[in-house]
Amino acid sequence: MTKQSYPRDMRFEAVFNFRDLGGYLARGGQTVAWRRLFRSSELHHMTSHDMIKLKEEIRLCSVIDLRNSRELEPFSLLNNVRAEYYNIPLTDSVNHKEDVYQDFSNMGQVYSYYVSHEGFGRRVVEALEIIAEPDNLPLVFHCSAGKDRTGLLTAIVLGILGVPDEDIIEDYTLTAPYMKALINRWNDDPKAPAGFKHVPEYILEASPESMAFFLSSLKREYGSARGYVEAHGGEGSLLHRLEKALLS
Repeated sequence: MTKQSYPRDMRFEAVFNFRDLGGYLARGGQTVAWRRLFRSSELHHMTSHDMIKLKEEIRLCSVIDLRNSRELEPFSLLNNVRAEYYNIPLTDSVNHKEDVYQDFSNMGQVYSYYVSHEGFGRRVVEALEIIAEPDNLPLVFHCSAGKDRTGLLTAIVLGILGVPDEDIIEDYTLTAPYMKALINRWNDDPKAPAGFKHVPEYILEASPESMAFFLSSLKREYGSARGYVEAHGGEGSLLHRLEKALLS
C-alpha cells in the first residue's frame, strides 16, 4: 500500500517558512509521519485566515516557542486555535558576547557553539519530552525566522529518528528562499531588534555547508543526535517514545 503524502511547504497569509517534517525515510525503513510535526517562523503575525487553517486543516494541538523572553510578543489569535503553548527559550543559557559572531565564518560553527552549552542541551530534552507525547500532536515549534534554533531542534529530532544527513541538510536549506521576506518584515517593523542589521552576512543564510558542518561536529563530539540527547539527560525511553510518536 502506498503511503499518503502531503505538500511539505504550507502557505499562509502572514506566516513564513511553515512546513511539515513528515515524509522523510527514517530508521528501519519507516517514514516520519505526515501532519504530526511542523517547523515555522514566528506566528504572532498570523491572520484570522491563518488561524482557521491551523485549527481546522492542521488541527494543531501544541506550539513550542523557542524564543527568549525579550523576543516574545503577546497575541490573542493563538488562543482561538486552542493549542497548548510552551515557551522553551533554547539559547537563554548561551553566552551571547557582543562579538561572538565575528569569531566564526558560517552558521555551523555558531550552532556547534550553541549546543556546547549545558543549558541548551537541557532545553532540547525539555522540548523533546513535549514532542514525544502523542496527545501534544500535531505540534509546531518555531523561533523568529525558523532557521537557527528551529533548524537545530529539527536536525536533532530527525537525527534521532534516523533520517539521513543529506535529507536533514536539504530540509535546512528550504528556509533560504524565505529569508528575504523575513528580513523585509524586520526592516519594516519598528519593534524588531536592530541587531540583525549589523551581523555578518552569513548569519542570514541557510547554506548546506552550515548544516553539514554542524552535523559533523555533533557526531564528532557526541557520536550522534541520540548521543547528544543522552549526554544531556534524555533517557532511552524518550528516544523510544519519539520514534513511536513520529514514525509510521
